[in-house]
Amino acid sequence: MSALLAMSLYAFSMSITPGPVNVIIFSRAVKDGVGRTIPFVVGATLGFSSVLFCAGVGLNLLIQKYAWLTNLVALLGCGFICYLAIQFFRSGSNLQSSSNSQIGVWSGVALMILNPKAWLAAIAGTSLFVEEGQLSQLIVFVCLYGIICFLSLSLWAIVGKKMSDIFSLSRYITSLNRITGVLLLVVCGYVLIGLNITL
Repeated sequence: MSALLAMSLYAFSMSITPGPVNVIIFSRAVKDGVGRTIPFVVGATLGFSSVLFCAGVGLNLLIQKYAWLTNLVALLGCGFICYLAIQFFRSGSNLQSSSNSQIGVWSGVALMILNPKAWLAAIAGTSLFVEEGQLSQLIVFVCLYGIICFLSLSLWAIVGKKMSDIFSLSRYITSLNRITGVLLLVVCGYVLIGLNITL
C-alpha cells in the first residue's frame, strides 16, 4: 500500500506541474472548451504511458548508452514544440474551434514521445518504483500513472474552461495564444541549452 501511495504521489507531482503539455491544454480549453481538448489529453496520456513502459523494459539503458539518441529525441521534440508554437501564433481570436484543428490525439502522443522531460520522468520513476524484470510491477505503475496523468491533465483543461469567461473578448484570446506560443519557444530554448552535444 505504501508503494502505491509513493507511486501515486510521484505521478501526481510530475503530471500536475506546469510544462508544455499543460500549457497547451490550458490554452486550448480556454478557446475550445474541455470536450474538444480531451482528445489531446488522451493522446498525451497514451504517449507518456508508452514512454514509461518503454523505459521500464530497458529502452532507457539504450538511451543512456548512446547520448546522441537523447539529443536526437530532444531536437525532434523541440522541432515539434516549435511547430505547435507557430500554430498558436497563427491561431485567430475566434472562440469557435475549427473542424480541422491540428492539435488532437496524435499531437498529444507525439509531443509526449518526443518530450525529453517525459523520458527523464519515466526513467527516474521506473528506477525508483520498478525492480528489474518485474513486468507485473511495471504494468501496475504504468496503469496507475496513466490514470493520474489523465486526471491531472484534465484538471488543467477544466481550469482553462473556467477561465474562458475572463478571456471572452477576442483580443484576450489572441494574447493568450501568443503567450502560449512564446512559452513553448522558451521551453525549446531551455531544452536546447541543456543539450550536451559534442562535435
